[in-house]
Amino acid sequence: MERDLEGQRVVVVGASSGIGHTVAWEVAARGAEVVMMSRSMEKLQRASEGMPGHVRLRAADMRDAVGVANALADYDTIDHLVLTAVADELARAKPLADLTDEDVERSFDKMRGYFTVVQAAAHRLSPTGSIVMMCGAAAVRPPAMGFSLLAAEGASIPGFGKALARELSPVRVTVVMAGLVDTPINSARREQSATWAETSLPARRFGQPEDLADAIIFAMHNPYTTGGILVVDGGLLIA
Repeated sequence: MERDLEGQRVVVVGASSGIGHTVAWEVAARGAEVVMMSRSMEKLQRASEGMPGHVRLRAADMRDAVGVANALADYDTIDHLVLTAVADELARAKPLADLTDEDVERSFDKMRGYFTVVQAAAHRLSPTGSIVMMCGAAAVRPPAMGFSLLAAEGASIPGFGKALARELSPVRVTVVMAGLVDTPINSARREQSATWAETSLPARRFGQPEDLADAIIFAMHNPYTTGGILVVDGGLLIA
């Protein structure tokens, strides 16, 4: 593999599993120094076993401003910031009448976390660098019944990304919108999801973490990509 990120520092939030772990592995193989961030040091240690290159582990809850600031304190410069962490959003798939105040609070944990990390990292970002944030297709696709909070949370992230692309320019900011992907959040319904994807998606396959990692790395590299949404969903938006 070409070492096209040699000498660059990439911070990946949500790096202990799923898409974040795949991104961390891929950029490490390309020569980057990778800072893997997640809540659990134990999970990070397991996830980093056997990884190539220079890997640093930082345990922090992305919603905790002090913890995030401490995790990034050793890094004067960050070339790329990748935000992939998710909350257990599917746990709050309920009809409007059944949603509690706690459901509402927890549903926006991802947006709060993204804000907290970006605020802590912004002054460290290289002017030739990038931020890549992930959101789900519910941000723009008519969601299933009971997904009102998921849709609201998802829609907040593209708006945040567009605003950041202007405010932090020339740092580039891209939102990668994912469809149905074979990650731990879908593990409880993996067989059902895979069958639906193979029969109903135009791509006729279940999305893999590598599909999203490729898009994220493209957004990191391309100097003319900023302020937009990169859709990698197997055709979910038109299904």
